Amino acid sequence: MAEVMEISRAIDYCIDKNIPNSKVITDSRSTLMAIESTEEKRMLIIEIKKKLKLTKIQLQWVRAHNGTVGNERADALAKLAASEDQIDTEFGPSKAQVRYRGKVLLATKWQDRWNNSAKGSWTKKFFKQVKFSRLYGDFYYNQVLTSQGVFGAHQERLFGKEGGCPCGEQLETIEHILLKCKIWGKERDDCPKSWLQKDIFDLVFYSPFKKGAIDILEKIMYSRLTS
Repeated sequence: MAEVMEISRAIDYCIDKNIPNSKVITDSRSTLMAIESTEEKRMLIIEIKKKLKLTKIQLQWVRAHNGTVGNERADALAKLAASEDQIDTEFGPSKAQVRYRGKVLLATKWQDRWNNSAKGSWTKKFFKQVKFSRLYGDFYYNQVLTSQGVFGAHQERLFGKEGGCPCGEQLETIEHILLKCKIWGKERDDCPKSWLQKDIFDLVFYSPFKKGAIDILEKIMYSRLTS
């Protein structure tokens, strides 16, 4: 934007001094591309376009640090201006800056709500930090991540149904089904024995465990829909 402002003021100078057929030289290719773009919406760029249409002033690009006297002089003056304590020109935030600040603010508020919410306590154990990246979940595996699904503990909590596991040992939670239930022991035969010593939170994002969990939950749902 500083380059854009320089070009705008150079054009104004040529107009004020009535210098016909003048050229404004810059080493900023991105600025020239912005001025040529039909998609550009920034007001300062639009104003430059209007001035150029009403005059014979031309813009010309030169390679930076290539010995062009005027361009080298402009760089020296720019460095001198940057060292000044007083700022005489300020720009509002760019669209990218506005989007970034909005995203940071949204993430902060979202994280606060996530931390302070009494809901989702099980899911929080897997996802402590909120993220904008989409989680490509699975219908069955989402039951593992949320503890909401066809198994007894959730059905009892939501619908008042019997929540005990058919194996007769305890409440049918997702953790019990995947790691302890004898009914599904065969499905766990190929799993490393070390898994049984681990917490489900240490296994949940491990691909082989995920595949096995989905297989078990598919079978549970099928058996209960057809029974």
